[in-house]
Amino acid sequence: MAKDYLINKIIRFPSSTWMRIRILCLRLLGVKIGKKCWIQKISIPRNPWDIEIKNGASLDKYSILLTTGNKRKEPRITIKEKTYINRFVMIDASEKIEIGENCMIGPYCYITDHDHSFKKDVKLAEQPLIGLPVIIGDDTWVGAHVIILKGVKIGTGAVIGAGSVVTKDVLPYAKVVGVPTHQIGVRK
Repeated sequence: MAKDYLINKIIRFPSSTWMRIRILCLRLLGVKIGKKCWIQKISIPRNPWDIEIKNGASLDKYSILLTTGNKRKEPRITIKEKTYINRFVMIDASEKIEIGENCMIGPYCYITDHDHSFKKDVKLAEQPLIGLPVIIGDDTWVGAHVIILKGVKIGTGAVIGAGSVVTKDVLPYAKVVGVPTHQIGVRK
């Protein structure tokens, strides 16, 4: 038993060392990272000071935390305690995206708090962003390939089925699926 434990520690040593170095580098760039976080190879293309990752949160490989806008005091992306962000998740914020405690975000999800205006006589790329905050409550499970759009509030304990597109608020403990989502039940 002790031998297996020691072998496991030796095998994990290089990756845990690189993770500590990665977290140190992110902190030096301005990302606010709490204690006991597990952060794999993620991408923060710009504005690292706009991101707060609280104690015990986990971000798996190839996740992207992207923010847009001028520097401000409050973070644009907040990932609270003991939340797990799976692989290939993109969180794209210009206003505010807050993910609660003890949440599970499945792989290949896209969470955004904005889109572009689309007036006819102005080129799309030149039009301003229209943003509304996204709040995901505590103990929420977001399945794989879910898209969460601007202005949505997902209540505590909600479950979002895989492949869903969330365009409106979700009640606490609701189970929702579909494009756009509709409620199919309640957690009991």
